[in-house]
Amino acid sequence: MTSNFKAIHLNHEIPDLSGSFEITCSPGTDIWDKPPATHSFNAPIVYRTNTVGSFKSAKVTVSARWKDKYDQGGLCLVIRTSDITRWVKTGIEFLDNVPLVGTVAKDRWADWSLRPLLAETMSIENTAIVEMENASDGSLWIWLVSESGKRLPLREVTWWGDVPKETEIWIGVYAAKPAPHGEKDDLVVKFDGLDIQ
Repeated sequence: MTSNFKAIHLNHEIPDLSGSFEITCSPGTDIWDKPPATHSFNAPIVYRTNTVGSFKSAKVTVSARWKDKYDQGGLCLVIRTSDITRWVKTGIEFLDNVPLVGTVAKDRWADWSLRPLLAETMSIENTAIVEMENASDGSLWIWLVSESGKRLPLREVTWWGDVPKETEIWIGVYAAKPAPHGEKDDLVVKFDGLDIQ
């Protein structure tokens, strides 16, 4: 499974992705855009290429020992064309000493939404199961998935339907540690059950 994957900004070998695996990231890494001039795209991503039209879904379980503000990890989808880089990320993000489910979609600039973890996964290393789906309605849907398989909607990304079907995408997992207060420790994010269709 690993042979189909590539990596960017990863400071170690691509792990065996067929079971549980980890990504380690250094402080000062992020995927974030904010006016007037913030453009951050230096977090490690392990991905495989696909096209908008052939991508169906991606799902993963993410957990870590979240410690510092904005520690994060989860699924990441990147659309890179000659004139713009657009992306969507969803997973866990640590804010105000609480792990939350964060989703960010970047078209021209990034937005950001947060919601609490499901109570059933808070006691298990503050874990979340997240999914991205290329839905039949033309949107990219982002879901939080319960352990029983129930999907709770996090975001509908409508501009996805305007991206040409032949456009190449990267789809995979990422970890980031913006470390806004000079934190020095690396972040190790654990993933399990990565499933990309």
